[in-house]
Amino acid sequence: MTAAFASGLSAALDFVLQMVQVLVIASVLISWLGADPNNGIVQMIRQTTEPIYRPLRRLTSRIPGPIDWAPMLVLLIIVFLQKSVGFYLQKIARSGDF
Repeated sequence: MTAAFASGLSAALDFVLQMVQVLVIASVLISWLGADPNNGIVQMIRQTTEPIYRPLRRLTSRIPGPIDWAPMLVLLIIVFLQKSVGFYLQKIARSGDF
């Protein structure tokens, strides 16, 4: 793995994770605001985020209360990936250790 490749991979990963963050936040806002489910943008956001939420909802289904913890867990996982994997790839790119 070259330094340029590691740097590019880090930037691409960060971009994708940021886009997922935006979609998760949009899905939370949509659920709070009660947006029209027939709207094309709302459908696209839900079709993109629901497959991400589904496995996490299986894990959090036993937590009592009205809060859906899946979006929060997704955001925490994204932050973890950005900090750990992104940091590691940037470290490889700077040091040249392959």
